[in-house]
Amino acid sequence: MHRCASPCLALSLALLAGGCTSVNPATGRREVVLMSTRDEQRIDAEQSQEVEARLGLVRDPELVAYVDAIGQAMAAHSPRRDVTYHFQVVEMEEPNAFALPGGHIYVSRSLLTFVNSEAELAMVLGHEIGHVAARHAAQQDAHVKTLGLASVLSDLMNGGAPENPESENISGSFVARYARNQEREADRIGLDLATAAGVDPSGLGRFLQTLDQLSRLQQGYSAPQSYLSDHPATQERMVEMATRAQEAEWRSKVPPLREWQPGRPVATSREQFLAHFDGLAVGRPASEGVFDEDRFMHPDLGFLVQFPSGWKLLNLSDQVVGIAPKRDAVVLLQLDSEGDDPVEAARAYALREHLPVDSGAPLRIGGLPAYRLRALVPTGFGRIPAEITWIALDGRVYRLIGGVQPGTLRNYEGVFRKFAHGFRQLTPEDRARITELRLRIARVQPGESLATLSARMHNEWDLAYTAVANGMAPGAQLEPGAVIKVAVREPYAAKPKGEKPSQVSPPTATAQPPSVPPPAPPRAPRERAGPRRGPRRGWSRRSRQRRGCPRGSDRG
Repeated sequence: MHRCASPCLALSLALLAGGCTSVNPATGRREVVLMSTRDEQRIDAEQSQEVEARLGLVRDPELVAYVDAIGQAMAAHSPRRDVTYHFQVVEMEEPNAFALPGGHIYVSRSLLTFVNSEAELAMVLGHEIGHVAARHAAQQDAHVKTLGLASVLSDLMNGGAPENPESENISGSFVARYARNQEREADRIGLDLATAAGVDPSGLGRFLQTLDQLSRLQQGYSAPQSYLSDHPATQERMVEMATRAQEAEWRSKVPPLREWQPGRPVATSREQFLAHFDGLAVGRPASEGVFDEDRFMHPDLGFLVQFPSGWKLLNLSDQVVGIAPKRDAVVLLQLDSEGDDPVEAARAYALREHLPVDSGAPLRIGGLPAYRLRALVPTGFGRIPAEITWIALDGRVYRLIGGVQPGTLRNYEGVFRKFAHGFRQLTPEDRARITELRLRIARVQPGESLATLSARMHNEWDLAYTAVANGMAPGAQLEPGAVIKVAVREPYAAKPKGEKPSQVSPPTATAQPPSVPPPAPPRAPRERAGPRRGPRRGWSRRSRQRRGCPRGSDRG
């Protein structure tokens, strides 16, 4: 550890001497920064487009306007004035929030199901504003670059090997500790914003408590702070924020939350606040497609595909994937393009991928025009044998691919043909089977317990999960007239004819089959607590890359 300190110090002094410093607008400290404001804006513009393309934004103007109004009221007190803040709700199934360096701030749809007051939501947004105001992305960029160069210098000075696990762990711990300090600083800045805006400063502490209870429910314990964890332990943040909130409340002379004016009517009660989220999808919306056993159905695009029985099915960013039990074959469902000519779509794809399209043949599948081609499809691990079928339906062309290890295509030829021929239009009977889970607000009747209310509302969350989502103890006594969040399964109402579905654009880049044998499948979305009934959630062509945040972002 001492060997790394000298190069780090020398490099930091050299950077200071070279003038690569600026005054942090949030702290007033002079810090080493290698990323200019223009760089931050460029990264922000690029990554905001990536967020929309890969994760997708919730298309609910009233909900987004409400979240933005709360965010803008907090941002009005930000110490950094050279950025324009934008607040959006992103389609993610995990409760999360993150910020891009130029002012784009996102909260997940799932997070909104767990907030129980306007103060909690305001404090979450204030925390993310803190990341932007303190230029944390630029700081961490400089920190990682200087640490990386210092590690190289240390290796050179000590004749070290290019691969040193010990030094990698030390470097990782420095970066993780640095990130944890940024989280604490963002908490403090968010608290300052709340004090200035008149927001109840205990909101973040209460929300962190909800997240801690959710972690206990899903994992059986609170998420600990590991050696390389980039966030402080939730319980640690809860204690620290509770203490600071008490101090802020004591010092503040600003009117309380009920007099806060965020540019639109402020919620004066829990019921008024929760009304903004009534009807919000819980889990992935049916508008992005659903699985019913091995059948994938998309109600807005109007098709059904039968996947091979017993295969591992995954809902990925721009495709639906089926992986064979022996992991020696894969089938993919992709949106190729808009249009009604599968032959033209096949030729365009073959031209991009340098495939011999003349070896294919037109056909009809379920009365729909189609084109089939057998070729060696390029992947990151070389070309693999594949059978590709293009099918046109309602102004769009879909691409169905079956890929295998070299020399085994004949073993799966029948499976691939059956997969392609399993594509058809949805029937009224199919549509009647499609449901989705939605957040609903229920009023407590006299004498009701959480159990009896859940039974009356057909709540699909179990009692423990319902209690956590409502910020209450499972055995708490309910007050008559109070409102409780529940999850209710409802028939899906398809979009009116002609209205653009949530996902209609083809991938920005050609999606390719995984290597064969396929790699370990990406992590499936976290299952929600409580019993699961009805179809599993399905396809989103909106590329939901997260399961982390886009690079260049600060996670909350």
